[in-house]
Amino acid sequence: MDARHSLLDIYERIRKESVNYLIDKYQAKVVEENKEEHKYPVILEISLIVAGFNIKLLLSLPFNFPDSFPKLKLEENSFNSLYPLPHLDKLRTLCLFDDVLASPNPNNPFGILDISIEKAKDILTAGILKQNLNEYTEEFETYWIQDSKGFYLSIVEPSVTEKEIYFISFDFPNLLQKGLFADKKSSAIKWVQNLGGRLNEEEFKKVLYIPLTEPMSFPFPSSNKDIYQLLKGNKLALQTLSNYLTKYKRPSKVLFSIQSENEYTWGVWEHVTPFKRTISHYKGKRRVQTNLKGFRKGTQHGWIELAKDFPNMEINKYSIEDVRSIRLKNRGGDGKIENYGLKVAVAGCGAVGSHIAQGLIDIGIEHLLLIDPDKLSFENINRHLCGASDVGQYKPEVVKNKLRKHYPTSKIDIYNDNILSLLAISPKALNSYDLIIIAISHLPTELRLNELQFNELITKPILNLWVEPYLAGGHAIWIDPKDKTSITSLFKDNGEYENQVLKNGNAYTKKELGCNTSYVPYGVLELKRFINDIMLFIGHQLNDDTRKSKTVTWLGNLTDQKKHKRLLSPKWLGATDFSVRINNIENNQESVD
Repeated sequence: MDARHSLLDIYERIRKESVNYLIDKYQAKVVEENKEEHKYPVILEISLIVAGFNIKLLLSLPFNFPDSFPKLKLEENSFNSLYPLPHLDKLRTLCLFDDVLASPNPNNPFGILDISIEKAKDILTAGILKQNLNEYTEEFETYWIQDSKGFYLSIVEPSVTEKEIYFISFDFPNLLQKGLFADKKSSAIKWVQNLGGRLNEEEFKKVLYIPLTEPMSFPFPSSNKDIYQLLKGNKLALQTLSNYLTKYKRPSKVLFSIQSENEYTWGVWEHVTPFKRTISHYKGKRRVQTNLKGFRKGTQHGWIELAKDFPNMEINKYSIEDVRSIRLKNRGGDGKIENYGLKVAVAGCGAVGSHIAQGLIDIGIEHLLLIDPDKLSFENINRHLCGASDVGQYKPEVVKNKLRKHYPTSKIDIYNDNILSLLAISPKALNSYDLIIIAISHLPTELRLNELQFNELITKPILNLWVEPYLAGGHAIWIDPKDKTSITSLFKDNGEYENQVLKNGNAYTKKELGCNTSYVPYGVLELKRFINDIMLFIGHQLNDDTRKSKTVTWLGNLTDQKKHKRLLSPKWLGATDFSVRINNIENNQESVD
């Protein structure tokens, strides 16, 4: 019997035992059973008395129980008699456990059933007795989304005052969301273009952003009157909304945020074209009112619309996903944002440079300048960030396209030529960047740039990067402009670097038949390991106010070099595999990582 059927047999046996347990202990009734493979093969009904109410629960056992929790819903009549309650959604499902914080104990399936039922009873009891109403606020997004008519994205920066922002409509095949809110129209357009979406320019609109100073209370607003009540304690916000509704035609969207500690919750309400059915005092005729009483047709006045003429007009609700880079890095990272706002230029977009560009964005640096005169070829792609579909295009272009689709908030400029040609045309072109990284492994260019820095034509730090054959070692030289350091002292007369790991490293380069076909052999996994360590060094240097010029020697798999009889320089014969040595150039003090 293969493993697949073995696993199904295990699940089916435990499921049968669990059904019998629920019948015996809770007098459960099987209401649906499907032995075919699907998500919930069996559903049982359980009758309970909760806070004086006769409740019927529907317990669904997942196909992989007890490796997953059961799902509990209210039977329709029970739901209708109790809804709304905290942790109960419109699909009648109870939210019992946070999957991040809790996981079932598969060795105790009956215990999982008992604790799930007890948890459901506790939630329902607290809700019926109104003991957990604060949890509506704590889980605001969950309840707001239940009434949502659509989903949008936002890169709006939160503020303490109201402001006009932009709503940009767009289409992208993979996204449910079809619109983006942004502080600037240009930022929104750039974001959509980076993603590869299609803009719907006829639907660009100015909208209002209101930062709410207090959380929304349940029941959440559903009408003009509710919005008026929500804002009446904040006269400035109410006046701003009134002015906005007076100025712009319906529908009129309002983006709002709620701050809780350092986190933000977002949502949108929308005021639609007002109308209401009225009965005329003359002959009792029914009519539809769409205009403000006593005003010329088409006149708008926000305050009168909200509080006087159309208070019961329902608002539309929309859900928002905050896709600001700071929020995403906090949500999907360690929350460090010290590199946000920095700019880095990278000369050389080959294997080393392309992965460096990726690493810079990974540590929060979203504004890059990529410089390289070469086009991507097939022999590049095994260790390059980009692949076969990009062959034939300039390397800066393909790296930019790859990164901006991953990080739509990024700003990446390109220059498809040599860095020296850029500086010949515009000598101070790189001085607006916080760091200049040179990943071209070309000593004459590195020396020329060092000279320009020494003579104060380049005023920012320069980091030279390169790797040795088989990635026996990788190197970095950080030169800070204030140190007035010449890198010539770090190289021997024959051009060999003083910290070279392989003795006579050029002997290990390879060559195919033809002119200019030499190449340095190394694998992409070792390269990524080198890049990761270098990124840690770069991050530390960028945030060190007392930083000094340094050299970094990254030692690869030295054991493997010895195994293949590749000679090491004497100073590295006793070194440890995959270690890092950092020297202050000024006094040659070494640290070992």
